[in-house]
Amino acid sequence: MKTVRLTLRFDAETIHPMHRFVAESDAFESYRLVHGNFAGENDDNVFIFHVVGDADVYEAALAETDRVDDYELTRTGDRTFTVYVRDLPADVDTRLLEGLTAGSLVVLPPLEYRSDWTVRFSVVGESADLQAALEEMPDGIETTVDRVGEYDGADAAVGALTARQRETLRVARELGYFEVPRAAGVEDVAAELDCAPGTAAEHLRKAEETVMDALDL
Repeated sequence: MKTVRLTLRFDAETIHPMHRFVAESDAFESYRLVHGNFAGENDDNVFIFHVVGDADVYEAALAETDRVDDYELTRTGDRTFTVYVRDLPADVDTRLLEGLTAGSLVVLPPLEYRSDWTVRFSVVGESADLQAALEEMPDGIETTVDRVGEYDGADAAVGALTARQRETLRVARELGYFEVPRAAGVEDVAAELDCAPGTAAEHLRKAEETVMDALDL
């Protein structure tokens, strides 16, 4: 199986209104789709997003859009929250998702929604199906292939983590804990997670151990 890392750039006609809202707002730092159920024709798509930013600002915009049938927002920290969304797909969304899930193809979460109107993610599948998906992208979506390789199951490391470990690693990365030199310490991670530094340190240690064991280096 092949894996392809893609960046999709949407134009003003194809970008989802919530993606555009988050991209153009200063109230958000991170916006990722972590789970999805891509429904059939005439049905809602169901998504779960992890967001870093102002939950009140996001929920106000979500309540006003006509592209969401229902939602439930759950706060997980001072500036972190998850959103369960029943999304009403536009025609371009349906065609895009049908192409990316056709045949042997599997989209690997998370999908990273960025402020430059792009979405980055990986797709796994047979070469012919991947090529067909790239050739049949809807108009208004510019596609860049960032990387092509053999699928080695490296995403299993993410699947081995608990939800709390994933959250801890995500916060640590966004704060700069893994940068060289470090831009943030355990205390900063703990403050963002609203827990004791010792608890944050334990989450980080166990998460790092889990990832290394899953990678089987």
